[in-house]
Amino acid sequence: MKVSVVTPCLNAAEHIEVAIRSVMGQSYPYYEHIVVDGESTDGTIDILKRYPHLIWISESDDGQSQAMNKGFSMTTGDIIVYLNADDYFLPDAFASVLPKFRAGVKFVVGDVLVKMDSGYFLNSPRLRFQEMLRHWEPNAFPNNPVGYFYRREVQQDLPFNEDNHLIMDLEFLLEASLKTDFEKIDTVLGVYRAFGDTKTLQVQTEPEYWTPKSFQLIEHLIEKLPQEEIERYLKDRDKGLGQRHREALLLV
Repeated sequence: MKVSVVTPCLNAAEHIEVAIRSVMGQSYPYYEHIVVDGESTDGTIDILKRYPHLIWISESDDGQSQAMNKGFSMTTGDIIVYLNADDYFLPDAFASVLPKFRAGVKFVVGDVLVKMDSGYFLNSPRLRFQEMLRHWEPNAFPNNPVGYFYRREVQQDLPFNEDNHLIMDLEFLLEASLKTDFEKIDTVLGVYRAFGDTKTLQVQTEPEYWTPKSFQLIEHLIEKLPQEEIERYLKDRDKGLGQRHREALLLV
């Protein structure tokens, strides 16, 4: 089985070489690494040129979701994984997930070490649809794609929503969980560098993010639940987002 690694990036010269080398250092040798660059101007392209095994393009796009779909269209592998330019795999990540795919599993999830300015914590996520819906809770869902791999047919059926620029990964995970079972392995697959200058952290420290409006693109999915579960979810959502909103206000 070939593993296709897709890295969307823009002005990632500070970290992307670590990401590239984390792929090259895997013990499982059957992979391809595709980089979709959004016309970087900071030296990223010079770094890409130093690694002839990379498959890469540099052109304008309409955001990360489109870049991810574009990268997927370039893949030829059986197994897909996304690696953000400022994150990296731990050794043997590929070898750790392959036995599950050989056994017929379509979606494999591991743990991720989240590196923040203030220290580290482990994202050991929950996997069921109803649990991931409670996205405001700690470890509700896999919070970085370095921690999950899937068969290519999963994304063939579910391309990333290119109108969704903030929570495209959560929308994808929720929809995928309705179509296929996720299987967890107790292995730390990679490191998510959640520093203050990253897009995700910048957005999530804004109080306005923690409101129902930010998550409207997943609200249609609750229609699949029984009415009593919908009512319970909406009540829990309002309470949970309200708490996160108050916490964010204290940081402003």
